[in-house]
Amino acid sequence: MRFLLPNLCLALAAAAIAMGGAWPICGAAAALFFLGCVDEAAGDDRSTPAPLRRWVLDVNLYATLPLLGTATYLYLNKVADFHPMALGAAVAKQPSLGEIGAAAVLLGYCYAVFGATVAHELIHRAGNRGARFCATCLLAGMGNAAFVVFHGGGHHRLVATLADPATARRGESVWAFLVRSTAGQLAEAYAHEGARLRRKGAMPFSWRNRVLSQQAYSAAMAIAAWLIAGGTGVLAVVAVAAIGRAVHELVNYVQHFGLVRVDGAPVRHRHSWDCYRRLSNALHYNLPRHADHHVHGKKRCWDLAAEPGAPVLPFGYQSMALIALFPPLWRRVMRPRLAEWDRHCASTAETALIHRRGWAGLS
Repeated sequence: MRFLLPNLCLALAAAAIAMGGAWPICGAAAALFFLGCVDEAAGDDRSTPAPLRRWVLDVNLYATLPLLGTATYLYLNKVADFHPMALGAAVAKQPSLGEIGAAAVLLGYCYAVFGATVAHELIHRAGNRGARFCATCLLAGMGNAAFVVFHGGGHHRLVATLADPATARRGESVWAFLVRSTAGQLAEAYAHEGARLRRKGAMPFSWRNRVLSQQAYSAAMAIAAWLIAGGTGVLAVVAVAAIGRAVHELVNYVQHFGLVRVDGAPVRHRHSWDCYRRLSNALHYNLPRHADHHVHGKKRCWDLAAEPGAPVLPFGYQSMALIALFPPLWRRVMRPRLAEWDRHCASTAETALIHRRGWAGLS
């Protein structure tokens, strides 16, 4: 039943945006802070319970797209009613700047936590065109449709190596990672797609390039925003995309921070940080059981297991993402965990690599 919680939260977020006033502010505060407190209070759960009927879970996954689309439409309607130069009685009727800003934060959070997580699950359903289409639409709201190409062709192949833009390095702040990861993922997606097309004897820059063609999804969303709310609507969805992408990259930062793998070596459970907090795993569809996902990429999210060989984060995803925003606190939390990983998890070759890079003890 816990996998129904994300769409319930998404429906509540849409309702908060529709009601306006203080509700979007309360929703954004709950998403950013209250859920993390509940997560820590609820504790861990390492069990793998039998799920509901699988068709119910699949319907629940695909329901994320219309729910997120509805929330976006409600948000753009609010933006359409916002006129900064309005005077007199019109001022009392229109949403405030604070309401619009809070709604943008709440919607961006929903795109990152619910939209991107469902998209991630659907990307791994190789050969399913409907799943890929739905994933691309969900990611387009963050301007990150290229993730469909990058994730399988780049991240899973390169994870925990220097070549992976989505693996945070020791000593790298979250702010530096946000820039490097965002640019690097796009570059890696283009490189991977170009190599695929060249093997087929096709031109890299053509309509067959999925990275290029998928930008049409984000462009379509911008056009829809313009039709609903004009130029302000376009700026509004760009703001939501930026917030959503930042939250998404915060999660990426946490998932593999500081872990090391020798180029070409098999991916093992030790190359991903696991998290077993109940709420983190419910909201992220078991994605925090990240080690099992990277070793068995074709597993459905509800089948992912807690692995004894995986390193474990000290807090839930919500808490870790907030801690990452403060590099001194992040270093204090993660330095002993990395030292423990070096002692008990790293292979001989990985230990040598850590020392060669001067990373021993770094966070």
